[in-house]
Amino acid sequence: MKVLEIHNVCKRYAKANICAISKLSLAIKQGELVCVVGESGSGKTTLLRLIAGFERPERGTIMVKGSIVANQHTFISPDKRNIGMVFQDYALFPHLTVAQNVAFGLHRLLKQQRQEKVKEVLALVGLTGFEKRYPDQLSGGQQQRVALARALAPGPAIILLDEPFSHLDSKLKDQVREEIGAIIKKSNTTAIIVTHDTVDALSIADSIAVLRAGELQQLDTPREIYRNPVNAYVAQFFGKVNLIKAIAVRNGFESELGFIHSNEAAAVQGEVMLNIRPEDIQLCKQGKDKCRGCVQSVKYCGSCQLIKVATPTYVIETITHHANDIKIGDTVFVKVEDKGMQVL
Repeated sequence: MKVLEIHNVCKRYAKANICAISKLSLAIKQGELVCVVGESGSGKTTLLRLIAGFERPERGTIMVKGSIVANQHTFISPDKRNIGMVFQDYALFPHLTVAQNVAFGLHRLLKQQRQEKVKEVLALVGLTGFEKRYPDQLSGGQQQRVALARALAPGPAIILLDEPFSHLDSKLKDQVREEIGAIIKKSNTTAIIVTHDTVDALSIADSIAVLRAGELQQLDTPREIYRNPVNAYVAQFFGKVNLIKAIAVRNGFESELGFIHSNEAAAVQGEVMLNIRPEDIQLCKQGKDKCRGCVQSVKYCGSCQLIKVATPTYVIETITHHANDIKIGDTVFVKVEDKGMQVL
C-alpha cells in the first residue's frame, strides 16, 4: 500500500530565481524508511515541509493514504494530515516531564487511555522509568527518543525526521542511528528522514531519494544507489569514484587504463563514462605499460589504506583493506575488477 504519493510537485520561494522543488514525483510504501539526501540547497527540507503541510506547492499533488492533502484546489492543515514530526532541535517542552511531553498530542484521549499510550511508546523507545524526568536531565540520545515517542504516540501515517543525528557526536551518533532505525521498524511506521550524511542513509534506509537543485535524481535501495547510480552526481555523492572515459568494443571497453572486460559493453555503443569505485581497483607489481602509474599518496585510515596513483591520463584512487609495502614514488600497475564497474 502506498502511504505517500507525490505527483509533479513544484515549489518556488518568492525571492528565489530557481525552484526549490521542481516537478518531483515519488511514492512510499507502508512501513518503508526512506532517507532524503542532497547537498545544501538541494530541497531536502522544503520537501519535508511540503509533506508536513508547512508549505504549499505551487503545482502538483500530495496524497497521504490515498487522500489528497495538497494540490491547486485543496490544502489540508498540518494538524489534520496525521503526520508526525521530529524537529532537528527536538522541540521538547523544558517545563514538562517526559510523560507530559509524550502525552502532549493525546488530548483527545481519556486520561487512562493517555497514560496507557505513554507507557506503551516509552517502552517502545526504551525509556520506561523516565516518565518523571525533565528534558535537561536527559542525554542527547534520550531527548531524541522522547521526541520520537511524542511523534509516534498519536499513531501517524507518516513520521518525518529533519536531520535527527546532526547534534550528536560521532560515537553516540552510530548508537542512536541504529536505535532510531530499529524503533521505527518495530512500530511499522512509514518514516522519511532528511540527512546530509550518506552513512546515515546507507546504513538504515530501505530506500534513498537523492535530490539535486530540487530535482529527484534517483530513488532506489542503498545497494543500487551505491553500486548502480544513474549519473555521475549520484555516484560521487556516495563516496569516492574514478570516472574513466572508454569506448565500447566486443566483450569490454578500451580505455586509458587498457582493456576492461565486461558483458555490459554489448548493451552500449561508442564512447561511454565508466564509474569505478576505489575498492574495485587492484594495484599490482607487474602489468601492461598502459596501466602503469606512480604512487602519489598513501593515507592510512585504520581498517584500510587510500592510495592515489598518477597514470598518464588520470589520478586513480584505490582502497586496500590489507597491509602492503606500497610507498610514495613506487611504480605500480592498475587493474580494474571485471565486476566492479558501471556504465554511466
